[in-house]
Amino acid sequence: MEITNFNLYKKKWEIDSETIIKPGLESIQKALDKLGNPQNKQRVIHVAGTNGKGSTIAFLSAIASEHNITYGSFTSPCIVDVHDQIQLNGENVTSEHIDKAFQKMKQAGLSGMLTDFELLTVVAYLVFEEEALDVIFVESGMGGRFDSTNVMKESIAVVPSISIDHTNFLGDTIEKISWHKAGVLKENGKLIIGQFTDEARNVFLQEVKEKNATVFEYGKDFNVNNHTYTYGDLHINHLLPNMIGSHQMSNMALAITALIESGYTLEKSKTQKAVAQASLPGRMEKIRENVYFDGAHNRASIDALVETIKDFFPNKRIHFIVGVLKDKDYQYMLRKLEEVGSSFEFVNFKHERALFATELYKYSESCEKSITKDGEKIDITENSSEHITIITGSLYFISEIRRKTVK
Repeated sequence: MEITNFNLYKKKWEIDSETIIKPGLESIQKALDKLGNPQNKQRVIHVAGTNGKGSTIAFLSAIASEHNITYGSFTSPCIVDVHDQIQLNGENVTSEHIDKAFQKMKQAGLSGMLTDFELLTVVAYLVFEEEALDVIFVESGMGGRFDSTNVMKESIAVVPSISIDHTNFLGDTIEKISWHKAGVLKENGKLIIGQFTDEARNVFLQEVKEKNATVFEYGKDFNVNNHTYTYGDLHINHLLPNMIGSHQMSNMALAITALIESGYTLEKSKTQKAVAQASLPGRMEKIRENVYFDGAHNRASIDALVETIKDFFPNKRIHFIVGVLKDKDYQYMLRKLEEVGSSFEFVNFKHERALFATELYKYSESCEKSITKDGEKIDITENSSEHITIITGSLYFISEIRRKTVK
């Protein structure tokens, strides 16, 4: 799958890369060696896990900004195009930033060495190297141990959650997936984790032991109760996240802990303000009155979405507009969404792994369902005053719809 507008730079600078996914670090490490290893020159908070990565980075970014901590962030996938995946102090990188990185890669002879995502990862580290940043927030692309972002010598590792996803690459059990995610932990490093099942927790604790690292667990070493964050003698109350959903309290707490463990002193009033302002495109994002984007695409995120709907929209009619990748557990997703959904619109969208809307229609047990074969014809304003509309199923789907509907 092409990264939107990334090919423009590849063509301009005559640098080739593959669009396929190839887990492993050998190629990107060779490329970074040629460039002087920019990934090792700044403080990094590396966020991995199944769900909650984007939200955690949103909290990290907001809190850093409010405390005048300069930062860069690298996240996936893009919302509009490649420029929003790399940000400097909350602002998308410019074409000048990317051109400068490509010029360095051209001079280093990187053409043909990497996949698209590996190449973009190198671009991010080169952009950050040019800036006098206090800290960098990096979201792991897939897995962790063999993900191309996992090339820095030192980092604080943050893992909000573990559930079944990307089974064709990471394995089909919580233990196998946990092993991949736990690989972001560095020797003698720090690991900050959410509340895990015993199966996941045991794998991470084994990694901590093997790497002589330190672990901080939500609910054990730090916590949030009644909107108050507690870590040792530190208490920050009146924390009211703008992002809705009970799971956001955990993501918020992980972000606060990661910044503290990075050596920053956080002020109560600034942290309160930042938490209230933090937002993330595509996660229960309010587009207009009664219309939301949520990129839930696996069991855990669909469960969280359904619980959020039950909490915030009880007794409301819910209209779902759904696009899903065919390698996801879409039958489970449908059964859960049908618990709260009144009507469904299944949509074709342009991704090489997109599931046909007809398949979703066939497996849906909803009494009120329809198919939109052309995503261009979606109308998210129709009857929106009469019900809550939620566009969901895939961040790639969300990204495509956003480009067509949100100005």
